[in-house]
Amino acid sequence: MYLFRATNCTYYTRMVLPAYLRDKGFAADIKVSLLTKQRSIAIGRNLVVAGILRPLIISLTPQSQPDAFKAHVNQLINDARAGFVGATDTLDDNAKPVREIIQFMPTRPTQLAHNSATYDNYPSSTNLAFSNCSDSKKQTNSVDNVTLTDALIKFIVSKQKQSVSVLTVKQLNQRIGHFIERTHLDDVFDITSAEAMEYKDCLLEEGRSHKSNKDYLAAVSQFFKWCKLMRYTNANPFDEVKLSKPSNQAGHDLARQRWQPEQLKHVLQSQGFIDKQADFKWITLLMLYHGLRPSEACQLHSNDISVIDGINVIHVTNEGMSQQLKTAQSKRTVPLHQKLIELGFIDFVQTMTDRTSKNSQLTSNPLFHYQPSSDGVWSHKFCREFGKLLDQLHFIAGKRPTAYSFRHTFIDELKQLQIEESMVAQIVGHVYHNITYGRYGKQYDVKTLKPVVDKVEYALNLLQPI
Repeated sequence: MYLFRATNCTYYTRMVLPAYLRDKGFAADIKVSLLTKQRSIAIGRNLVVAGILRPLIISLTPQSQPDAFKAHVNQLINDARAGFVGATDTLDDNAKPVREIIQFMPTRPTQLAHNSATYDNYPSSTNLAFSNCSDSKKQTNSVDNVTLTDALIKFIVSKQKQSVSVLTVKQLNQRIGHFIERTHLDDVFDITSAEAMEYKDCLLEEGRSHKSNKDYLAAVSQFFKWCKLMRYTNANPFDEVKLSKPSNQAGHDLARQRWQPEQLKHVLQSQGFIDKQADFKWITLLMLYHGLRPSEACQLHSNDISVIDGINVIHVTNEGMSQQLKTAQSKRTVPLHQKLIELGFIDFVQTMTDRTSKNSQLTSNPLFHYQPSSDGVWSHKFCREFGKLLDQLHFIAGKRPTAYSFRHTFIDELKQLQIEESMVAQIVGHVYHNITYGRYGKQYDVKTLKPVVDKVEYALNLLQPI
């Protein structure tokens, strides 16, 4: 149940229908005008309407018919609204609660302004009455009338033509679709900062983390920025919509949790870790001793390990089969940590290279058996497997470091060693924003980086070789 206020300041009750009914012709949700612009009145009416709708929605089955359901809802809601008395708002017995009806009501007063008679021809009973704030939405005729759904399809196609990962495209589609499902308007042009603020409130009510809510808002803002460039609208309604840090988290470090020394020993010296396949163990150590992202480690190919100036290095790249990088700065060359050399990683790579040359005509194959998911993400299977290991070792989900935390741990170790930030940024593939080193400085060579990487030590008694 969701109480929201439309751009014309009228309050509505919104309730979502089961997803499996949409293929049968049902709307995604029911939106009922509460026929008032006063919140105190709307709250009471919202309870009445929700009390009617909830049992009806619960009673729906795969055999239910949309037309019969709509007619039943209209009858019950209009009967209930006949009892909405005592407010100054004019009741509207002809108002319909279902989205398919509402969308045909006039929403663009600027297109009618040239003919005042047209205004008068609309029935006064419509729920979406024009308000004084409509003047702020006047625009030139050059702006196209495009629905949110059509705009999203075009936006996703545009993203797919760019160097954007499959996972990023999927997340953008999901998050923008989430907004479209929860707004009561259909066209890009109609969305204002009022809808943006209502959506922010909706996110806060749905119980996600602060970071997830920020990601949702950022995705929708990116979408409307694109819509503005495409001249579907004159402004990005999410430009000024900000999400403050929750008061109970103020002053707390919200960065990803790092691994503490005792936790590392508990995992890496456990029998569960020792019994894992070599692939699993090497990927874990590559993240811990080099700050690689899980996907970067999982997607390494045999020819990504080479020698430069007598130093064994790892090439983090997207040049191999199905390889992807998060950003352009992610492409880098990192000296191999001495600990992995001592544990036999070079011998492991050579074994995989020899096996590739015997069994394939390809010059290089993935080092590990983990394959990318349908989203193009290499780390899904590994991260699930790592999570199960943590469960076995009695780490509590939601309160423990994760596979991604190895990267944070490596960076934190370099910070505690007081390593120059520009050097750390190059090793882990971050953008360095300082103009002196970031724009004018040259990259460090592997001979300079090698002793820096080797400085990271965890005092672990790892079995040798892996």
